[in-house]
Amino acid sequence: MEKRTKIIRIICLALAVLMLLSLSAPVLFAYAETPAERLERLKQELEDLQAETERVKDNKEKAEQTKQYYQAQANNLKAQIAALKEDIAAQVESINAKNAEVAEKAASVLYQKQMFEQRLRGMYELSRQSNLAILFGIDNLSQMLRFSENLQQITERDTDLVRQLRAEQALLEEQRTELEAQLAALSAREQELMDTAVAYSNAIQQASATITAAEADLAAKDEQEKDLREQYEQAQKEWEAWARAEQVDFEFDGEFSWPIPNYYNLSSDFGTTRVIYGVRDVHRGMDIPAPAGTPIFAAADGVVNTNNHWSYGISVKLSHGNGVATIYGHMSQRAVNNGDYVTKGQLIGYVGSTGNSTGNHLHFEVNVNNTPVSAWPYLKKNA
Repeated sequence: MEKRTKIIRIICLALAVLMLLSLSAPVLFAYAETPAERLERLKQELEDLQAETERVKDNKEKAEQTKQYYQAQANNLKAQIAALKEDIAAQVESINAKNAEVAEKAASVLYQKQMFEQRLRGMYELSRQSNLAILFGIDNLSQMLRFSENLQQITERDTDLVRQLRAEQALLEEQRTELEAQLAALSAREQELMDTAVAYSNAIQQASATITAAEADLAAKDEQEKDLREQYEQAQKEWEAWARAEQVDFEFDGEFSWPIPNYYNLSSDFGTTRVIYGVRDVHRGMDIPAPAGTPIFAAADGVVNTNNHWSYGISVKLSHGNGVATIYGHMSQRAVNNGDYVTKGQLIGYVGSTGNSTGNHLHFEVNVNNTPVSAWPYLKKNA
């Protein structure tokens, strides 16, 4: 008994699931993408892709300009560095020359110092001899005094010469120090320019990487656009196939009645140019403002075909024969179904603002041999 109860419960559960699926199936079908919706979706995707492509192109152009700028700066910097290296080479040459002068002057100082020391040693040896011996070698006192005076003059001259040579050596060393300081400044400037050159090189590499990435992105987007265009063209064919008048077993009498009696003012006529959400649009029909729920009537005898469209909203197409069709868009509700045959003046739906609409109105469109045309030549307002 218990086993039988379980089986019954399982069967009931399965039946409930099947009922839910059967109820949800029409809903899923109702929200399936129509040819018109697919067309508009692909059109929007193409527009978005083109906008993104333009953004990538703009980034690539900016990167190319950046690269050109830094390349020009790098070339200028290269010339500066070359000139600076010449200045550094000249400065090094000047320092080498000054070093040679300092060395030469130092040798002169050393030589004069050695000669002075030799004379001092000679004078010291003379001073060790007795005064009497000196006097014996000198004829008179005047000669002795002159000899002593000469010795003193020699000493003073040698001292002055060594002092002068040392002063000249110090001046040369000071000049060499100044040249070395100038060389250090030039070397620091060279390092600064080299660092700047590295920064420019990095900027050029980064710009090149951006350009390469942009080119790859553009190539990928080009392929993506080709694929979308193929899909769009296919969707366009499907939409045109829906909008095309269907074959019927009667002929169009050549005259339309006004689809919304008592509402004759237009907010937009056939062929007018409008901007919708920033996009330029050439109007394919006429817009007739009316309160929501206002009845819409068939403009002529026809066979019904319905559609849900992101721009047209809830819409009805009537095929009238002779390649003529009318489309009624932005309805709040339809009063007919696919395949219905309606007569002129029969209720087919109600005014609304579904789809791409800024207010309650009827979009009334006439197609002749799959080409939108003005409805005015066919209309009879009082019919």
